[in-house]
Amino acid sequence: MQLDEEKPVRIWLHAASVGEIQVAKVLIAEIKRQLPEASIIVSTGNRHGLAVAAQVLPEDVPCFFAPLDLIGIVNRTLETIRPTIYVCLETELWPNIIRQAQHHGAKLFLLNGRLSKNSFAGYRKIKSFMHDLLSCFTKISVIQGDDAKRFRALGADPASIRILGNAKYDQAIMQAEPNMAGRYRQMLNVHPQQPVLVTGSTHTGEEAMLIEVFRSLQQRLPDLVWVIAPRHLRRLTEIEKLFADQGIATMRLRQVQEQGRSTDVVLVDTMGELAGLYSVATYVFCGGSLVDRGGHNVLEAAAWGTPVFYGPHMADFSDAKALLEAENAGFCVKNPRELTRLLLYFIEKPEEYAVAGRGALKVAGRQQGSAQKQVALIKEDLHSVTHSSCAHSTT
Repeated sequence: MQLDEEKPVRIWLHAASVGEIQVAKVLIAEIKRQLPEASIIVSTGNRHGLAVAAQVLPEDVPCFFAPLDLIGIVNRTLETIRPTIYVCLETELWPNIIRQAQHHGAKLFLLNGRLSKNSFAGYRKIKSFMHDLLSCFTKISVIQGDDAKRFRALGADPASIRILGNAKYDQAIMQAEPNMAGRYRQMLNVHPQQPVLVTGSTHTGEEAMLIEVFRSLQQRLPDLVWVIAPRHLRRLTEIEKLFADQGIATMRLRQVQEQGRSTDVVLVDTMGELAGLYSVATYVFCGGSLVDRGGHNVLEAAAWGTPVFYGPHMADFSDAKALLEAENAGFCVKNPRELTRLLLYFIEKPEEYAVAGRGALKVAGRQQGSAQKQVALIKEDLHSVTHSSCAHSTT
C-alpha cells in the first residue's frame, strides 16, 4: 500500500463492493478536482470489489481489503494510513473502524447514504447503539427524503444530514461519451437501424423468463440482437446451458470481439461493459427486478435517451424508478407477458417511444451534480478545528 507522503490530506473511502466502487470512482474524480491536496485510498470488502477497483479507479488510488473490525487490527491499519477523513459509502457501518477512526483524529462522513425499510427495521432494534454510532459522523449525505427520515429516527443529528441525491447517477452521465455507440456497434457488428435488446444485471431465473420475450419480439423484428449482461459472471456456464437446452445459439462477448458475431444472442463475459453497451440499445430491461433482488441502476440506460423496463422489485432504486415514471420514461412490468405486450406496443408506436426516450434523457440530465455537492461537504469541514464528539466510548 503506497501512500503519497507529500500531500497533507488523506482520505480513506470505504466501498463495500462493486456498486460502491462505482460511486467511489465518481467521488474520486470530484475529490481530485476540489481537493488536489488530498491523497486517496480505498478499501473494499470482497474480491469482486477489488477486481473492479483495479479496472476503474485511477492508478494513483490504491485499493485494499478492509480490515477485520477488531480494535487491534483496526488501530494498526489507522496508524499506517493516518487518515484525515474517513468516508463510509452508502451504509457500510463497522463500529470499531468508525469509533477508532474518530479517536485517531479523523473526521467522518457518510456519503451517498441509503437506508431501506428492511435495514431500518433491523437497526431500530438497536436504536441506542445506532445513535451513538451515527453521532460520530460530521456530516451524513443521503439520497432521498425517506433516507433522511430513517437516519433521524435512529438518532442521527438532523443538523448533520443533507439530501444530495445519488452519485451513482453521476456515473451514468460520465460514461455517456459521444463515440461510445459507434464503437459498440462495430464490436457487435450491428448497423445503426438494427434493433438491439440489452438486458442488464440479470439474476438467476430472469434469463429463462426473458427467452419468451425475445422469441415474441423476433417474430416482429427478425434481425433483433439480444445482449445479456448477467450480474454475476460465474453464472455464464449455467446461462449457456439454459439457452442450449432451448435450441438457442449464444456467443460470449470476447468471442464476438475475436471472431465476429454469428449468433443473435451475446453473453457479456467481461466486467465494466454494461454502461457502454446501453449506448447501442434500442430496448432495455434492467434485471434484479423480475426476481426479488432490489433492482439495479436504471439511469445508466436513461443517460442514452433510452426508456427503461423493469420488474416490480426495485426497492434499492426506488428513487430512480420514481424519477423515470414521473416523466413516463420508465415502465414497471409484473411478468414477461406484460413486458412483451409493452415492447410490441412501442414497436408499433415509435413516436410515443421517442417521447419516452426524451423523457429518460431529461431525467438523467437532472441528476448531475450529486458527487460535486457531496465532496463540497468534506471541503467545507476539512479545515475546521472543532471535532464532532462521539457519544460512545472509544476505548
